[in-house]
Amino acid sequence: MSQMKVKKLFHREDGKKVMEINVLPAKYCTFRCVFCPIREKGTQTEISYRFDETEAFLEELAKRIDQERPDVLFINSMGESFANDRLDEIIALGRKKGLEVSLYTNGYLLEEPRYAELAGRCDEVSGEIKAVTEEWFRKLQRPLEGRTLEEYTEHMVRFREKYQGLFTVYVTLMKGVNDDPQSVEQIRQLLDRLAPSRVVFESLTDERFGPVWGIAEDKMEDIRRSLAKDA
Repeated sequence: MSQMKVKKLFHREDGKKVMEINVLPAKYCTFRCVFCPIREKGTQTEISYRFDETEAFLEELAKRIDQERPDVLFINSMGESFANDRLDEIIALGRKKGLEVSLYTNGYLLEEPRYAELAGRCDEVSGEIKAVTEEWFRKLQRPLEGRTLEEYTEHMVRFREKYQGLFTVYVTLMKGVNDDPQSVEQIRQLLDRLAPSRVVFESLTDERFGPVWGIAEDKMEDIRRSLAKDA
């Protein structure tokens, strides 16, 4: 059964109504992260696919937008939304309906011209920081063969240099992986290069991964303050 759907509706702190959607029928991603909350195995890919389900989804999405009247269309999929080769139509629908469009991506494909152009049509685009060393990147995020952490970060930096919209960076802090002083300094340096509009700090709190990599809230706050002070 296809998972392509409106996931939920919620209000942000600024009062705007957000419609969060998944534009993939199953899990498609550039990575195979050990800590991924999506349990199904899925498909690891850097290319786009034509999904038969997209046509019906576009029709249903247009109806739901008219019914619910959100302010923001938040594209947050089961993996990498660029895997849907009709993402341009989904973004265009949101813009036609007068919505702000926010695209959540892990950031790896933002160097590709066709994907950078698509992301550039959105009002907000995200990127991610998790591992900050090649060893942890390969061990935990498990990219396709031959892909490196340096490439990953450079893709985001080069996109950000040209992108004029809001750029949000999600930083996932993990115990024993990127919470030591040296790793925090590397995060600070990368944030300086990305010049994000907003930074969201997260930790792993679910029952599977929280006990292994979760960070106590007081330490999270210490790291937040440290990075804010350096900004």
